[in-house]
Amino acid sequence: MSSYQPAGVRVQGFNKAVRAVRDIGVPASEVKQAGKDSAQVVANEARMLVPVRTGRLRDSIRLSSTLRSVKITAGNNRTTRSGIPYANPIHWGWFRRNIKPQPFFVKALGLTRDQVYNNYYKQLNNLIRKQTAQKDT
Repeated sequence: MSSYQPAGVRVQGFNKAVRAVRDIGVPASEVKQAGKDSAQVVANEARMLVPVRTGRLRDSIRLSSTLRSVKITAGNNRTTRSGIPYANPIHWGWFRRNIKPQPFFVKALGLTRDQVYNNYYKQLNNLIRKQTAQKDT
């Protein structure tokens, strides 16, 4: 199988920005939710782009988030009936087995990148305005 190479976006100075937002009093849960809401755009796009036979791979696309990161994953490595171990080969390909790559996550990220940035920064700005307005009153 091909080697796993995560795709994603790293924003330089992001941790400092999150720390600054937290320092003015914005609750961690609201910062986390802003990231999750923004990542949902990519997950929705990936669900539309993923190749579908049974729908199990599409239905396995999910989000997990922390204060400083959001991950979108698909499949799992379980060998049980509920397992979907073929997510990686479908996405990245497996040339020894004649499986061509169908990088639905990479495409989804590319198509939605600007929307994700705009959505996330808009939400953070709203949180900052809301918090500073509360402090001023």
